Amino acid sequence: MGLIKNRLHLFLFFTLLVGGLFLIEINRVKAADASFPQDTTVQFDLGTFTIAAGSNADEVTTTNSSITIKISPGQTFNFKSSGRKLLTNDGGYSYSCSSSESSIGISVPTGSSQKTVKISPDSLNCDTNTGAGGGGGGGGGGGAIISSAASTAASTPAPASSAASIPTPASRGFVSLAAFNLREGDVISAAGSDDPDVYIVNVHGYKRLFLNPIIFGFYGHLGGFAKIKNTVSSTRDTLVTSGLFRNCETNDEKVYGVETTGEDTGMLHWVNTSGSQAVADDPNFFKKVFCINNNEWKWYKQGVPYTSVRQIPAYTRGAAKSGLPPAAVLSRIKIADTVQWLNVRDGGSLNAKIIGRALPGEEYEFSAKNGGWYNIKKNSVLWGWVFGQYVSEI
Repeated sequence: MGLIKNRLHLFLFFTLLVGGLFLIEINRVKAADASFPQDTTVQFDLGTFTIAAGSNADEVTTTNSSITIKISPGQTFNFKSSGRKLLTNDGGYSYSCSSSESSIGISVPTGSSQKTVKISPDSLNCDTNTGAGGGGGGGGGGGAIISSAASTAASTPAPASSAASIPTPASRGFVSLAAFNLREGDVISAAGSDDPDVYIVNVHGYKRLFLNPIIFGFYGHLGGFAKIKNTVSSTRDTLVTSGLFRNCETNDEKVYGVETTGEDTGMLHWVNTSGSQAVADDPNFFKKVFCINNNEWKWYKQGVPYTSVRQIPAYTRGAAKSGLPPAAVLSRIKIADTVQWLNVRDGGSLNAKIIGRALPGEEYEFSAKNGGWYNIKKNSVLWGWVFGQYVSEI
């Protein structure tokens, strides 16, 4: 029976059968407006799990095999397994594995609606030829199997780095996302810098690149380009770019490394190695696997498997390996001569904040068009949205 031990009122349900005193156990325990000031144990068939001290949510419900969390913006829920079980979930969130436990952190970005996430721990643990998720893919990460089966006979690239040479967030001064006013799953860009690429971040200090505007479009729940948080280049560079992905939508537990092959193009390579060897090659491996959805997974070409984590190339922005600019340029617009000026807003809505003015006759590149609004660029940097009634495409 799922058991949550804390100071809240817990609702225990039972049925007393007529004709005999048989206690029927209901495999659900529910805590509404749940706050956990101390570590709280939860008993599943697979063993004992822990809700970390400081966690809170709108509602927490358990069965003998899962825990379901209803969580709103501003809340954080942290769940741990001392048995280092794979903390698979239906929300696309990441989990990580250390030498002593596996853990997952769940939060909802500011401005989003309440979310329901179900965590269903796997019988496999982090030592069963597995790797675990880092975070936040197009929306988070998850468990991952790194098979120890023999790899294909095709040749694979030589190892590109050693554990000692792999950068870590700590080596760049990372302490927490909160120090940068960021949260797990935030989408960021240092627009106007030498690298205006768009990334999503995880709680461990890693970020993943959206290699192509098409890929970014696969994740509508992120809110589009209007929801990208502009940050300074020093913040972007403190967060380490990861190229480890897992298809969480299909619950494919393999981990893939991405290789950029050209301007906004890439190829996936299955990382065909054991979990223990993955950690030996990169001690932070478990913190940097990002979830992707099936649309993104199918978008990539598939390359020959890697046989070592060290073969995954580091992403560097350059002519041959350019990542996603804040948006792909689709066309140009011209501001109508009949207006004194046209407001530029931080979103495609009359309720969005005014951040500037475009003058009559001025021409701008636009990167997106949605609901009669154009997302325009100024000096090659995303600026904001203008109402389409007063512009013309050229």
